[in-house]
Amino acid sequence: MNFACQMKSFAARSIFCFLCLSVTVFPQTRSNLDLFFQLADSVSSGIREDFKNDIPSAIEFVGGTEYRVFENSIIGKLNQSGASTKNKEQLLRITITDASVTYSEVERGSLFGSFTVQRMVSLHGNYLIPKGTTGVKQFAYSLVEKIPYESLQSVENSSYPFTEGKIPQEPFFASLVEPVIALGTAAAAVYIFFTARSK
Repeated sequence: MNFACQMKSFAARSIFCFLCLSVTVFPQTRSNLDLFFQLADSVSSGIREDFKNDIPSAIEFVGGTEYRVFENSIIGKLNQSGASTKNKEQLLRITITDASVTYSEVERGSLFGSFTVQRMVSLHGNYLIPKGTTGVKQFAYSLVEKIPYESLQSVENSSYPFTEGKIPQEPFFASLVEPVIALGTAAAAVYIFFTARSK
């Protein structure tokens, strides 16, 4: 193989490797509401542990109207857990005090990779432990994961305002520099190809 063919082969391999390394692959992104329901399951699990599975049969959800969507999930999980509900003299009151979503600043893992943000979904509240115990038990659960920037609006649900967070702006500098670098890389590849071919 002559020098020109070697140069062409090297240039092609280099560009291919560069493009492959610049691509970030994400699994299917779950919605914020899905993550909140996962946290609601954690609330149920925490209650079962505190009551040693001897959960009162009378359960009352005291959260605000915007959090009523969690009522069936939390109470349903408690009822389906197989826990005993023989203690009919106690009343378990569960309250959701806050549900929120926050996003980090936009970042990029590689030069031509996708923009990403880190999202945090948090669920806070308390439940009243009946007489003979410590009283009110606070809980706070959260999930943090990195997701593609372009999926932010699709993971939110306008019917549930607590699933919406403040969406950060795409970096202005990166959006200007990227086309320049891409054109420069393409121009260099074309130059190498034709220079090697002419020799």
